[in-house]
Amino acid sequence: MNANAQTKKKRFQPDRKYIESYPSYLSIGIFTIAPTINLKLNSELKEASDKKVNSDFKANISNILGFTVGYRGINVAVGFKVGSKDQKNEEYAKSRYNTITVRLRHPVYYLLLRYSSVKGFTDLNTANHNPEDTLSKYLRRGDISSTDYQFEGIYNFSWRKYSYTAPLTFLQRQIKSHVGILLKSGLSYNELSADSAIVSVRQRPYYEQFSDVRKLSGVSIKAAVGFGGNLVFFKRMYLSAAVFVAYDLYFYKYTRFSDGSSKSGESFVVVFDGRASLGYQSERFYIGLRYEGDSRGAKIDHVNLTTQYSYIGFEVGYRFKAPGFLKKGFDKVFGAKN
Repeated sequence: MNANAQTKKKRFQPDRKYIESYPSYLSIGIFTIAPTINLKLNSELKEASDKKVNSDFKANISNILGFTVGYRGINVAVGFKVGSKDQKNEEYAKSRYNTITVRLRHPVYYLLLRYSSVKGFTDLNTANHNPEDTLSKYLRRGDISSTDYQFEGIYNFSWRKYSYTAPLTFLQRQIKSHVGILLKSGLSYNELSADSAIVSVRQRPYYEQFSDVRKLSGVSIKAAVGFGGNLVFFKRMYLSAAVFVAYDLYFYKYTRFSDGSSKSGESFVVVFDGRASLGYQSERFYIGLRYEGDSRGAKIDHVNLTTQYSYIGFEVGYRFKAPGFLKKGFDKVFGAKN
């Protein structure tokens, strides 16, 4: 390796008094999360204000089980639904959920790629109940689905002493407490669709052009500023938190059920998201309890659409000495480790 390459690598070495990295270890973990996925629709028409024609759709998911694999700067997580909130009766529509997340860590920045899909929602506003459905007091919409493709990047101004990714990927460990300022930008594509109109027959007089929309797709461009920190105590325990104020520009297009016509537009909103976690890390073993929340909003004509994702998750894992073939493969593709 020439002198220029060595100098470049040293430039991106974190301060080992604050952050310990594990480039020679392969991390394998399992996780379980309890998610809350909500879609809220609300008409701003004056005549709708006292008619209770809002929708509060909720996915029927109580538990997601998955596994993570991490090596050097790459962490992959795959999860799938294993439990529903209501398994004893048919009050809620059945939901299906799948997700895969890829996290790429560089000392200075962090990249996230995520795919998630959920099908089957229940409108908890009992006023929208279908009178022909005698099994539930809610409106069950097993045909509504939501699909997300998300790309996100975070720049860490304090990367030498503060690891934003340590409690996320467990590819690093914070040794001494520190805080940092973060910049985040992201691009995502979302599609909300149903076999028929998304709003019920009862609601349609109050939603005008949106009354028979069966498909809504949109591209979101997000820019955010945030603040995060890791508090280390008892040497190996940590308390971590980060919060962002995001500015979200949303370009949407919806398609009507009745005639197949479509309309495009844009919306600008300010949203908040953040995470907090508590856990333990040693050189090999790690365990963490984490909460994450993400909210997105859009105004479509006179209709407000809010999507809320939040979950409490638990992860436990172990770092193994990476096998030789994995090291050689990574060295060949990405270059030798730092």
